[in-house]
Amino acid sequence: MNKIMTRICAALLGFLLLVSVGLFTVDGCCFRRSFYESEYAKLDTAREMGMAHGDLMEATDTLLDYLKDRRDDLDLRTTVNGETVEMFDAREKAHMTDVKALYRTAMSVARIAAIAAAALALLLILFAKRHRKTALRGILAGFGVFGLLLAAAAVYAAADFYHFWRSFHELLFDNDLWQLYPDERLIQMVPQQFFSDLVMRIVAVFAGIAAVLTAADLTAQKKMK
Repeated sequence: MNKIMTRICAALLGFLLLVSVGLFTVDGCCFRRSFYESEYAKLDTAREMGMAHGDLMEATDTLLDYLKDRRDDLDLRTTVNGETVEMFDAREKAHMTDVKALYRTAMSVARIAAIAAAALALLLILFAKRHRKTALRGILAGFGVFGLLLAAAAVYAAADFYHFWRSFHELLFDNDLWQLYPDERLIQMVPQQFFSDLVMRIVAVFAGIAAVLTAADLTAQKKMK
């Protein structure tokens, strides 16, 4: 394998590695129950919704279990303002069906990206032994491309989260079910501020992992000198 092919394969490896790490980071952050509890406390969600904290967490567990395929539906009777009601209406359930499909796709992409990155790494180990430094620089270039894309998205989200979040949904969903009404409980559970905090948390965790990977690459390059 010559230097040009080594550089291309390495850059693709770096990019795919961060795609996989990024999606698995989203998975880890979105399903961390303690985050929901802290956000609910911060936003006083249970009181705003007229629910007991335990009932709110039961609804949260129902949502997370549904997305993780631990249950087949979102049917849940709960108490709101002293009345026993169905927690989620038909529109909310239909939207969560779309979210579940999107989550499955994202996890499939994460696994495929990880496998492809591993295959490229093996290819470089076997056929680019003479160009190890070029490979390390290529991986760093792949990191850089992904980092620029992520930075642009982070700046957009920080500057105008409402339009960032709207654009995100319009890109990924082919219907308007995500446009929930203010009186629907799903939007009350996870309002815009919740998602803003979640996105910033994901970016922070991912940035930390990416920094470690970048430092490891640079250290390896320095040792080769």
